[in-house]
Amino acid sequence: MASALISKYDLIMKASLSLFTERGFDATTIPMIAKRAEVGTGTIYRYFDSKETLVNVLFQESIQRFSEKVKRNYSEMPVREGFRHIFCCLVQFTKESDYALFFLETKKDAHYLNETSKKMIENLTQMLDDFFNKGKTEGVIRSLPSNVLIAIVLGAFLKLYQLMQQGDIEMNADLISELEQCCWDAIKLHSLTSEE
Repeated sequence: MASALISKYDLIMKASLSLFTERGFDATTIPMIAKRAEVGTGTIYRYFDSKETLVNVLFQESIQRFSEKVKRNYSEMPVREGFRHIFCCLVQFTKESDYALFFLETKKDAHYLNETSKKMIENLTQMLDDFFNKGKTEGVIRSLPSNVLIAIVLGAFLKLYQLMQQGDIEMNADLISELEQCCWDAIKLHSLTSEE
């Protein structure tokens, strides 16, 4: 009995995540989620009292998974190695859930996020901000605002992942390595004597 309930919960979560990504929060309805998950609408309401509750649970689980990946062996790494670690976590995170990037793109002021979700995204942003500030202090990373540095890296990654989902490119280890290097080159502080 318990496994059947867990299975339905997982189906609901997967269906919700894909629909929120494809259609957006406002254009997704509980009946749509129920249809995609192949469960009754009432089953969803046994787990979640509203669509807002559902999206916040999804958001919090996604942010927690990504944050836990990044935090492993993270704080003591040199900046260059730390960047590679964060980038690899991003790759692993998207491999585990095709639609998880929806939540990485979510703005902290999105109308459907509750206070817990907003706090979690603030904590993740602060963790990344601390990393970039460490790199700036050590003279390794450009002295741009951290949100700009995040946008440069995440924007490139999201676009590449979109091309992969569309079948325009094939994601492989060599491509991931090259993209990581390109993103690092974009944010690292270049020597004035080096050729740009």
